Amino acid sequence: MKKTEDKIKIFLEAIPWLKDFQGKVFVLKYGGELLQDKDNIINLAEDIDLLCTLGIHPVVVHGGGPQLDEELNKKNIAFEKKGGMRVTSKEILDTAQKVFPAIAKEIRKEISKHNISTKLIPHDYIRVKRVENLGFVGKVATINPLFAKMMVGCLVPIMPLLGWDEEGNLCNINADDMAVSVAEMLGAEKLIIHTSVDGVLDDKKKRITHLDVNTANKMIEDRHIKGGMIAKVIHCVQSEKVGKIHIINGNIPHALLYEVFTSEGIGTEIVRD
Repeated sequence: MKKTEDKIKIFLEAIPWLKDFQGKVFVLKYGGELLQDKDNIINLAEDIDLLCTLGIHPVVVHGGGPQLDEELNKKNIAFEKKGGMRVTSKEILDTAQKVFPAIAKEIRKEISKHNISTKLIPHDYIRVKRVENLGFVGKVATINPLFAKMMVGCLVPIMPLLGWDEEGNLCNINADDMAVSVAEMLGAEKLIIHTSVDGVLDDKKKRITHLDVNTANKMIEDRHIKGGMIAKVIHCVQSEKVGKIHIINGNIPHALLYEVFTSEGIGTEIVRD
């Protein structure tokens, strides 16, 4: 009985959030390193199944950096990174056009097992502005307004990591940039970034539960935030239209549910003030 009572208490604790989030959009970003583990993709699909059941509209943005790096290494294609972002040549872009859609299809396949409809959003919907010194890399400028009309019922969009620049060149898009851009366009209630760490850590390697923009910027300046986390946090603090942004450890099964439906949470919540 004790275990049953504990389960009921958890459910009762979640009721206020269940009411608040019904009909809202959650943008879920999954790092490529997580998607190398089949179990994480299974957990992703189960979380989406529950969100849809609760009347929440999930949108999926996936990464693919490690998968692309692996494929480039197999082909002996050299590459470099600046500020955690890959410099993309035409040769690298050609490889990315095969790697990224394959990841999206794998996610789609697992979600479909729950009888949930998905939509692979074509990169023709995305327009970008080229980022200097990174080759064929673009920052999202616009997303076709038709995309917003898909947010009816529980059709789960899976976003591309490619888009067209103003000169008609196809460009790679950073997944965190895509996640923030689509969350802003849809006025998402939450953007939840799944990574391979427990969130943003302080200098003693302890998780920071709440992080305001000013503190985040200072931590970047002081180099307490390093590596790939820099790009994630920068994209987060630049967003002014998303309800709340969370960075969580996607290797923990159903971390999303712990973060969103419990008072203590499990990751780092980034807030404006």
